[in-house]
Amino acid sequence: MRGLIKDIFPFLLASSHKLGLLIWLVIALPTLIFVRADQPVLATTSGFVPTAWSHNLPADTCYEQSSTDCHVGSPTLADINGDGFLDIIAVTNNGHVVVRKHNGSLLWDKDIAPAFGMSPGKHEIHSSPAVADIDQDGYLEIAVGAGTTHPNVCTQGGLILLDHNGNVEPGWPALAADGSVLPSGCRDSIFATPALGDLDNDGDLEVVAAGFDKRVYAWHHDGTLLPGFPPSSHHRSRFPTWTDLRDRLADNTWGSPALADLDGDGYLDIVLATAEGNFDASFGGDAGGWTCPYDAPAGGINGYCGGSVYVFDRQANVLPGFPRYFLEAMGSTPAVADVNNDGRAEIFVGAGDYYYKFSPDHPTYGLRMYGLDFQGNDLPGWSGGKSVGAGVQSSASIGDIAGDSQPEIVVGGMNRRLYAWNVDGSAVSGFPMKPLDHQGNANLGYMHGASFPLADYDGDDKMEIFVNQSWGVIIVDGNGQQFTSSNYPADNKPIYYTGGTLFNTPAVGDIDNDGKLELIATHSRMHLWNLDDSSDAVDWGMFKYDASRLSFDSKARLAAFPKEFIIFHQVGNTSNAQELLPIHNVGQGVFNWQASTPSGIWMSPDNGLLQPGESAMATVNIDTQGLGKGVYPLGNITISATMEDGVVLNSPSEHTVTLIVGDINQFYLPLISK
Repeated sequence: MRGLIKDIFPFLLASSHKLGLLIWLVIALPTLIFVRADQPVLATTSGFVPTAWSHNLPADTCYEQSSTDCHVGSPTLADINGDGFLDIIAVTNNGHVVVRKHNGSLLWDKDIAPAFGMSPGKHEIHSSPAVADIDQDGYLEIAVGAGTTHPNVCTQGGLILLDHNGNVEPGWPALAADGSVLPSGCRDSIFATPALGDLDNDGDLEVVAAGFDKRVYAWHHDGTLLPGFPPSSHHRSRFPTWTDLRDRLADNTWGSPALADLDGDGYLDIVLATAEGNFDASFGGDAGGWTCPYDAPAGGINGYCGGSVYVFDRQANVLPGFPRYFLEAMGSTPAVADVNNDGRAEIFVGAGDYYYKFSPDHPTYGLRMYGLDFQGNDLPGWSGGKSVGAGVQSSASIGDIAGDSQPEIVVGGMNRRLYAWNVDGSAVSGFPMKPLDHQGNANLGYMHGASFPLADYDGDDKMEIFVNQSWGVIIVDGNGQQFTSSNYPADNKPIYYTGGTLFNTPAVGDIDNDGKLELIATHSRMHLWNLDDSSDAVDWGMFKYDASRLSFDSKARLAAFPKEFIIFHQVGNTSNAQELLPIHNVGQGVFNWQASTPSGIWMSPDNGLLQPGESAMATVNIDTQGLGKGVYPLGNITISATMEDGVVLNSPSEHTVTLIVGDINQFYLPLISK
């Protein structure tokens, strides 16, 4: 039996992923025909809000369709050229990265195909671009995953890093594995959007991504992998002879990674939802009581089912409590935030509908939204997840839509409905609701790559929800009422109409610095509207929260290292011993910091104000008067950080100080024998 399982298991992993690709195409792309057939030519009557500008993007026809509007990658807002205005970075289904300035003028257009050894215009991008100053050279870089979603097409999948002028950075692209998803000789795709963050706290950023090759990657800015990456499946310790579990997970990753410090050690961790399920006792080893209460889909093996949420640390170790396994495949991108102000981040992630659709038993264990704590436990009020009645493949957004100065969690289901919950798991009044286009239709369920910007559309100091639906952007108030038209022309409400199907997420931000928001939507054209009644307040501006795609909303986060000071001082030297303590703000808000020191130690400075991304270099001073040779434990330095409207994560930060006084000028060499 074990030999048979080992022979079949690689086929299970390969076939389930290919089936997943086909399922995506079957569900998503035929919708293009349905939507195009029902939509009118753009009208010029009063309900249609005119764009400030609109420009074509490079595009190819969708597979087996006449449309060119199958663009899953979402636009990003970032100041690429350093002129003080946000630019718009878009990606296309034929492998282009396009940057336009806030006024619509083209900054540059880069076809990435030649960098992968492919013919111009023949690559595909379905991830969203992630943007940050990755190498800390003072300029922004753009990271984007590449590769096809069609199992019979050959592309060379991987991840590419472009500089602020569109040039390929040294060491890139990084190619994915030549796996079993695409034809032989074709590198598997990176569909998921990368996330950018400083995993090892060395000052520059790492690029984290997950691919159809079942691998989780974390690269330094020069394209080299961090030690331990890609990690092996958690199941490898149970099945050490299964080579398909080495340096990869057991199944695919449609969802994108989020980065947040889950365990409070001051380092970012990687949060990822996957389709890797669990194995029951019939596979051998310790199943931990896991059983599959339904039959496998065609091509699968009974006793293997479900999905998981992993959390890896910077060294690719799995954090305690993870992976957590669920009875449905998990394809949603996790959203992470400290929603209850306890100083720890919480995880919100949706379950899909793979087993519900394709198991002959049609189990309903999934079809839910989950709220988890930093150890993978259900949050209070979220036990067993919140029922949605459909798969949840979209990513949640977190912000104050109710105007109660508390965050709410917003997500869309594949049943075309929008859901919103309070932190305690209770439904926000007015939800669920179904966003409708101006003809009263809701044609698209919310799949991978979809989420919902939260921004102040009407200037009322609370967030409204921006939703791509059919051929336009729908705007929903925090009470579930729709601002935009659902019964044109009778209701005479505004219509943000694009003339093509929108599969991705819009972006909202003040890109021209006028104190008002702009709305950007992309398919085979890029559209921009001025929102004249808005403020400039944004809680969740784009897919995965911000340009670096962390999927992590932290008002502020303190990072101070090292945690343990061992300071050497020459005996007889009467001057003070000194060491530097860098203090960083690696979150999204402004905080004040204050140092508390034990007797005999003082810091300069000992307090200050840090903006997001700023650092302070504090000097630790130790009075050494009267100290002879010896080891002196001096106690702890405590760094505390506070802000007006919430908790600063990782505060307080404790740092032990040990002084060693001795003859440190002597050097000793090891004995070497030949």
